[in-house]
Amino acid sequence: MLLSLFTVNVSAATTVDLILDWVPNTNHTGLYVAKAKGYLKEAGVDLAIRRPPEGSTTELVGLGQAQFGISFQDSLAHRFAKGLPVTAVAAILEHNTSGVIANKDTNIKSPKDMAGFKYGTWNDPTELAMLKYIVELDGGDFSKIKLIPNQADNSVIGLANKMFDSAWIYYAWDGIMSEYQKVPTNFFSFKDYAKELDFYSPVIIANNDYLKKQPEQAKAILQAIKKGYQYAAEHPEEAADILIQAAPELKDKRDFVVASQKWIAKQYAEDLSKWGVIDESRWNTFYQWLVDHKLVDKSLLDGKHFDNSFVQ
Repeated sequence: MLLSLFTVNVSAATTVDLILDWVPNTNHTGLYVAKAKGYLKEAGVDLAIRRPPEGSTTELVGLGQAQFGISFQDSLAHRFAKGLPVTAVAAILEHNTSGVIANKDTNIKSPKDMAGFKYGTWNDPTELAMLKYIVELDGGDFSKIKLIPNQADNSVIGLANKMFDSAWIYYAWDGIMSEYQKVPTNFFSFKDYAKELDFYSPVIIANNDYLKKQPEQAKAILQAIKKGYQYAAEHPEEAADILIQAAPELKDKRDFVVASQKWIAKQYAEDLSKWGVIDESRWNTFYQWLVDHKLVDKSLLDGKHFDNSFVQ
């Protein structure tokens, strides 16, 4: 469907805010490509991409401090259960690329191997429940894992400095960083041990009141962003340079950023025409798992927490 069908007719570009979840990285490249290539301008919008201030991006979007933000299906569950007025409107990655990275000399190659070693944790109940789940599915003893607060600037530094032996990472950034910094590691993903943990991470969220009042503008923006991610997938090196231009602190790490972009370009979507679409069954399977493990006290399976219509 042509983007022009969803162009907002305004005399001057309207400023719309999007708050990132973290520092700019290759999860976000499509946003910057959509801006740099003029796709958002064609939609009549000047998208202000903001780095996250103190406080949760998700809460800020729910409070109307920004129209859009970046969040994660797992952390959204508790906000949805409390009635925070946000909706997931696009999946940035088709599958969950997170998992556990470990120093190679530990010989940790699967979840059960973590017993007796230090794991750098954020002490999040959902994080630890997921880790316990895959360790036990793999035949391991979770109680024998030494839980250490992850206070490293990033997990690769923590591993290199032996602050802990393993940690949860998103491979496109920290996994590629370990290769770039020549830190020998092993890695396994959550989804390879439990299909119910193949949740959407990250996702673009939007404020519900904004979606209700400005549905055409929201669709125009998300169609432009979709085009940005499609371009980033097909032109990873150019897209990496666009990201670096937007985040100059990455300039001296260009080789790493390009490598990360080339890896993640294959993760955005197997079929780029369907970028952003959330599979209802897979979304619900993860939330049912949270309910079954008493991590949320309210069923989230009513189909009201994500909306594919803006990217289709």
